[in-house]
Amino acid sequence: MEVTQELLGSWQVIKVSGEIDSKTVTTLRDFIDTKLVEDKAVALDLEMVPFMSSAGLRALLTLQRKTSSMKVELALIGVASEIQDTMKVTGFLQYFKLYESIESLP
Repeated sequence: MEVTQELLGSWQVIKVSGEIDSKTVTTLRDFIDTKLVEDKAVALDLEMVPFMSSAGLRALLTLQRKTSSMKVELALIGVASEIQDTMKVTGFLQYFKLYESIESLP
């Protein structure tokens, strides 16, 4: 899994590429813990994530709590339909705003 970040206007876009599971989730959590910019909204680009395990879902919930405490917006970009289905069944979907692409961010 690869994680990168770029700043686009008022957003910090964190792009994830590869599967998010128990073997890779530490990379994502460490990135989030050390690279978030305090005053910028967070867009987590998941367009290149074909699979996310429960460990990945927990990491998303942790990110949601962190951005909420920072009082910044969180958006998920390009979430695969299979991942969206899992998020819906588990009740996670209600905590996130989903967008099709970076260009569709407000």
